[in-house]
Amino acid sequence: MSITGKSHILLSRCGAALLALAALAACEVTRRPPLQQAALENGAVIVAGPAGYCIDPVTLDRSAGRGFVVLASCQNLSGGETGGIVDPMMLTVTVGSAGPSGALPSPEVMAAEAGQSPIAGGGVRDGLSLVHLAAGGNRVLPEGDPRYWRGAFRLNGRLVVMALYAPQDGALAGGDGAEMLRAVRARITALSPEAAAQR
Repeated sequence: MSITGKSHILLSRCGAALLALAALAACEVTRRPPLQQAALENGAVIVAGPAGYCIDPVTLDRSAGRGFVVLASCQNLSGGETGGIVDPMMLTVTVGSAGPSGALPSPEVMAAEAGQSPIAGGGVRDGLSLVHLAAGGNRVLPEGDPRYWRGAFRLNGRLVVMALYAPQDGALAGGDGAEMLRAVRARITALSPEAAAQR
């Protein structure tokens, strides 16, 4: 099973975790604060989001050979304690082996793995492969838009796969989703060791 296929296994768990966090936001309970960044694959890939987005510590997975996190609004994850107002989304990041060939999955391959054809807006640019899909987002994010985005890039010998889910008719479910994935990729690349060593 490919890394893009493996990431689907974790998605229903993440949707449930975020629902639970939303339900707890109104309660007086002790929760784990959201993380600003997380090191995956023994520090080879440092994941962080743009300003206003944090990592849900409940979903952080540093299994051998694979890393996984969910990014969402810091404000939502903290129950309103930190972060400003940003466009709501759930963005998953899965990190694993780039495979023997190190080939970057094309938009068509990522769409085929999801069992559908791509819709307009994807492509490969500057080493980032993006695909916009018409259906399935609302199966991962309750009350979400059926449309969602997937992206992939290589970094430090690993394959980094992202998936972005947004509320129904949200800007990030449409064309803005591609720009968000580019922004997250830029942040990860800037923080990770290879890029940091070049500064």
